[in-house]
Amino acid sequence: MKILRILLVCMFLCAGASNGYAQENKIQLRWASAEDAVMYELEVATVPVLKDRKAPQDKIAYQTTAIYTPGVELDSTLVSDKKLYYRIRPLDLDKKAVGRFSVPVPLDHGIVNPQYPAVTTYGKKKVLTPLYPVYAWIPVLHATRYEVEVTNRLPENPHGTMSSSYRIRNYSVESGFDYYDTEAYRVDGTYYWRVIAFDGEGEAIGGYSDAVPFQVKTGIHKWAVFGDSITHGGGAVSNPPSDERFDYSSYLPFPVKNLGKSGDTAWALAERFERDVLPFQPQYLFILGGSNSIRGGTTAGEVIESLDLIKQKCQDNGITPIFLTLPPVNPERIERVFNQPTADNWQTELQQVNAYVKRQPYYVDIYAGLADERGLLPVRYAQDGLHPDISGKKVMARAVQSFVKKYKFK
Repeated sequence: MKILRILLVCMFLCAGASNGYAQENKIQLRWASAEDAVMYELEVATVPVLKDRKAPQDKIAYQTTAIYTPGVELDSTLVSDKKLYYRIRPLDLDKKAVGRFSVPVPLDHGIVNPQYPAVTTYGKKKVLTPLYPVYAWIPVLHATRYEVEVTNRLPENPHGTMSSSYRIRNYSVESGFDYYDTEAYRVDGTYYWRVIAFDGEGEAIGGYSDAVPFQVKTGIHKWAVFGDSITHGGGAVSNPPSDERFDYSSYLPFPVKNLGKSGDTAWALAERFERDVLPFQPQYLFILGGSNSIRGGTTAGEVIESLDLIKQKCQDNGITPIFLTLPPVNPERIERVFNQPTADNWQTELQQVNAYVKRQPYYVDIYAGLADERGLLPVRYAQDGLHPDISGKKVMARAVQSFVKKYKFK
């Protein structure tokens, strides 16, 4: 009977993968995500080129700089059948190198004809799951659509193509390499997410990716951060909040619940306070909000009104509000990356908001550490002009740590 049960399980799992097909003539390469890299240069050559030496042009089989994830899938027919080696180096928004070339690796060390997508979730494992998770993966060659599935138990059909019976959410994603969940997780439990790719005909390319677990725990949290995308995470243009290095709270020496949500205005923060903050009962709440409002033309008075409302809600619920000053922005970079204008009077309005913040009983000044002599956010801290990169997030974290040390909160 035991053998029969094993056979039945195997038949079920195999059936789950039978509708998908494994692409031929492709290879998947992966590498460690470089700090503050916007994109990567990939070079495939017939000889191993060491250090930053330039490869002879006649030895280069393939080269590209259009890779925005720490990995890629290549059509193996684009390169010759000779012994090949690949190396990568990180680039900034201007495609200038921000690191050295990696050590050459034989191309055949990559994954040939992968059976499912590779996820790119990075974490220190000590950081609490954000209220609004972000799911990310390496783009699948020739995929035109993806489906992200979230379950409340480990899926019973790993790497299959059928949806799990434990599915609680699913999202269709047109191309790209990540998805920002717009639904918060406020119910305790262990959850799993995975992604599957589809071609232009609607057929599954292989099966679902590995299922990535994450835990949600409500109840009392001593520390929490509340804000927009600057709090939520992400940076260096192409790095989503699933990379914890872009979450300033990940550099704090104590567990912090991230209640940030990308795209929020100051009013949106005040509006979602009850449903997104109160389930976690934070004792201390770091609040950073208003950047999207100010750059969009909202007056300082309106932003202050929203922040004051958040302050009152904190006090009504026994939460100590700790405001962060708004960081500067860089309109030229924002226009270039997001194709969005910034209000002409943003600096005047921002300074009024920061003056309000500095009148509060508890505040952290991050503006001073991030602004250049013109009052702009320098490229070395934020390549997109809005979201501090890893270097900028560390500046924010140091300011918060100094504040906590000064007041000796228990």
